[in-house]
Amino acid sequence: MLHGMAVSTPPPAWPEGPWDVLVLGAGIHGLCTAFWLVQRGVRRIAVLDRYGPGHALGSSHGGTRITRTSYHDAKFVALAQAAHRDGWPTLERALAQPLRVRTPGVFHGPPGGPFDAYLVAATQVPDVLEPLSPTAAAARFPVLRFAAGDAVLHDHSAAVVLAARTMAALRAWLAAHGVQFGWHQGVEHLEADAHGVRAATAQGCLCAAGAVVAAGPELATLAADLAPPLTVVHQQVGYFALDAAAATLEPGAFPVWAHVAPGPAGFTYGLPALEGAGAKAAVHRTTAPAQPEHASPEPDPAELLAMARARFTVPVLGLAATERCRYTMTQDQDFRVERRPGAPLVGIAACSGHGFKFGPEIGRLAAARLLD
Repeated sequence: MLHGMAVSTPPPAWPEGPWDVLVLGAGIHGLCTAFWLVQRGVRRIAVLDRYGPGHALGSSHGGTRITRTSYHDAKFVALAQAAHRDGWPTLERALAQPLRVRTPGVFHGPPGGPFDAYLVAATQVPDVLEPLSPTAAAARFPVLRFAAGDAVLHDHSAAVVLAARTMAALRAWLAAHGVQFGWHQGVEHLEADAHGVRAATAQGCLCAAGAVVAAGPELATLAADLAPPLTVVHQQVGYFALDAAAATLEPGAFPVWAHVAPGPAGFTYGLPALEGAGAKAAVHRTTAPAQPEHASPEPDPAELLAMARARFTVPVLGLAATERCRYTMTQDQDFRVERRPGAPLVGIAACSGHGFKFGPEIGRLAAARLLD
């Protein structure tokens, strides 16, 4: 029986399985869901993933992510505050290591465009988000380019999330707490009713009292009723060698940043150089959907270099490295964590390119949806 949830005896066609909960997908949201299930007392948990640990075919790989309070919507501001106040500190205590590196955040854009919504949402946290003039911002962050008319917010809550470290530490912690991982074990079909769930894989069928689907675009095929319209958008990321003193590009001196302007390529962002990599920067793309099974195209060096030269004041010497990833986008870039009525099945659609920073809170919510 699931801790906190009554499950009736399954019919003969559904023999009782060994699992309390199946978590489908071992990205940040699946791992955080499993973490909170363990915290809630659930013991027989299996995490299944179509690929191997640390694979680059989803949205949770790579070394770093941004966390911030600057957002266009008050609900994301509140969710970020919860993650900073409780979610990430809880993970750091449990995993016994730091998962974030504090650094300033600076977010800016021309007035009259999408950045105006950031300025409105910022009014609810004036102690965290400090307006700056473009002149003051340029003096404080001289490597970044600010237009004379830009509106600017200095985000005092910002940090670099050590994404790869977080994922590896979560996998190790979960394994140490009895969670079983089924790598290269994709679920081809999922059934759920009031008695529980059954997941069909190439290795056989698994039965459980409940399940959480945190498998990106696969939610649409495994539990279509829990999936909003989803598209997959390929992303390309660059790590740049800049003609600047190394100390000015490291966390603490160099900020996490975003420039928010109108247009399909108007949202650009970046992070400090960390662990020998160059300064990270990319365009946050929300259009040009592609089929999820298609491999991400090779990054375009010329396009990446042009983007970087538009955003940095110092010479861009070249590309140190590139990276590819995929966003699973909802139409409004919002998150969905829904439970099927009458069945112990929860679906998570919470990527949209900005979901990693909310992983601890999304996982907490998914576990609560299932158990409560």
